[in-house]
Amino acid sequence: MTLDANSAIWNFETWGRPCRLVSSLLDCSSSETTPIQIERGFLFSAILMGSGDVYVWRMHAGQYKKAMAKLDKDESTRTIFLDGGTVIPCQTWEMDIDLIKLPSFPDLPDLLATGLPEEERRKETGFIKIASFDHGLVGLTNKGHVLKIDGLPDKNSVYIWRYVSGSTQIIRYHFLTRDTQLPKFSDIGEVKKHPAFHTTAGRNGRRVPPQVESSPDTMVITHVSCVALICSEFCI
Repeated sequence: MTLDANSAIWNFETWGRPCRLVSSLLDCSSSETTPIQIERGFLFSAILMGSGDVYVWRMHAGQYKKAMAKLDKDESTRTIFLDGGTVIPCQTWEMDIDLIKLPSFPDLPDLLATGLPEEERRKETGFIKIASFDHGLVGLTNKGHVLKIDGLPDKNSVYIWRYVSGSTQIIRYHFLTRDTQLPKFSDIGEVKKHPAFHTTAGRNGRRVPPQVESSPDTMVITHVSCVALICSEFCI
């Protein structure tokens, strides 16, 4: 899947038959209806809108196969052989999708050590990035909060965005027998406690934070990708 220069969403499942996904919620007439990022999980796809809203949908195999069968009957869209080589004509088509709007996130605490300018801190909190895993999403706000939501894309489920700093959260992977723990990584105070950011044990046998000189004691998360995080500034 990809976004084109006009913010239209295209799905490439079959050579020569790109599909444009169509919905009245994606007409790009305002920020509310303009996609800025798309992600794909195991059985679902997700869209982050300019408004900060997040939608998900599931590609229906029956609908897709029906469209492919129709194109197969058209001589102009069939694979042809020319001078010993294979030519695949390009035939675009459109498919209506049934979008599910995910709920708003809960009230979030102020992250005081982000180093963000006061002007940015006063802005309304909203999603600026999303990242997918097997059956869920991780979302990043403009203030540095990281949240997650599970169980996508069941239309009958009650979805809840969970803030992963207040307590250690668990992502359950469909094909794994063990659970993967998300650390408390939205708040610098919690990050400092994580063993990954400590040096080897000192004389008293306790791990101590490494000394980093001339760096601010601030941290703000700026990107998420496949539940991996990149911090723009970090100092322990």
